[in-house]
Amino acid sequence: MRRGLVIMAITAACARGAPSDRIFVSQAGSRSVAVFDGSTGRLEQRLEVGLLPHGLLRSHDGRTVFVAAVGSQSVTEIDVSSLTVRRTYLTAPVPTRRADGSINQAHLDAAAFSGHGSCSDCHHGAPGGALPTYVGARPFGMVLSPDGSRLLVSHLRPSEPDRLGLEPGSLAVIELATGTVERTVALGPAGAATEAVALAQVGSEIWVVMRAPQPSAEPGVVRRLDPVTLAALGDSPTGSDPVALLPLPARGTALVSNFESNTVSERRASDGAVIRYLVAAPGPLGLALLPGGRQVLALDYYFNSLSFLDLDGGPTTTIPFGTAAAPYPNPTHAAIASDGESAWVVSGGTQGRLLQLDLTTRTIIRDVAIDGLSFGVAVAPGVPP
Repeated sequence: MRRGLVIMAITAACARGAPSDRIFVSQAGSRSVAVFDGSTGRLEQRLEVGLLPHGLLRSHDGRTVFVAAVGSQSVTEIDVSSLTVRRTYLTAPVPTRRADGSINQAHLDAAAFSGHGSCSDCHHGAPGGALPTYVGARPFGMVLSPDGSRLLVSHLRPSEPDRLGLEPGSLAVIELATGTVERTVALGPAGAATEAVALAQVGSEIWVVMRAPQPSAEPGVVRRLDPVTLAALGDSPTGSDPVALLPLPARGTALVSNFESNTVSERRASDGAVIRYLVAAPGPLGLALLPGGRQVLALDYYFNSLSFLDLDGGPTTTIPFGTAAAPYPNPTHAAIASDGESAWVVSGGTQGRLLQLDLTTRTIIRDVAIDGLSFGVAVAPGVPP
């Protein structure tokens, strides 16, 4: 593995002209999404979206960014043009019972089953808010149907914890015309793997990676689903903490990052079987396909580095994320700028940073302060400054 050095070079970005993108960053520590002007790095807007916002997904037409609030059992839609919250909706019913089977009288007394689009309406973490602070089925992964009319959302926990013991995660199918849950599909466990994490459309199928509640050394699986019925088509074993899925349509494969190790598996779209393992550095979290389709950027959370994975079989290049003078810990996710010349990378440490990485020189050309414990990033292209 060759080692390089990311050198601070905040110079050429402004001189050559950056695309007028809008950069969205989920900030789990502050219940918000921050939006930046990609051409200047200036903060344009900060929107409160619920508790523990993590995953971000841009709509097919680029007009909407969806935000999964893990701690609020909800998804928020952000209008890209106006930078306003269009609406927020629940991804699972408000539980009528607690995990021990007893009636949740507080929900009944507060009439929590109607008129709320998010559990954060009550469990908002402020003084006087209902406890516990973080609640619900924990929505995490998202994928849109090909026609953009429905949003599939994976849940780490059960939507109705009516019985004792661990229950499997589920998928919610949300009709976007109304913002309501059309149906919920229980996935069923695969051994100890019960949490539904990342989602993606791979070929004609829907894939979901499942893991055991963490920390755990039990194996996870990649589950292939029928795109219409969401019935299971088969499971393929993974490491204990698969966290990201990246379809590679041109290759007829998909990548799965193994957060507990230093590998990323490439799998056939037809059956989920492993073709090979690509070696990154410890803790590969987010994955981003680079322009040209021959390399993938892996964000090495534990190693505080970036790995460039060669899909043509060449060696991996891993570079430190920052310098001795300006280290950037815990890279989480990256999104490619609309001109294909740079990537926006989130440093998710307690002192958060949003870094623009030049993909040719592999140098940092912009450094923007964000909230600590930030997680996801999405780029909406072509928005006037």
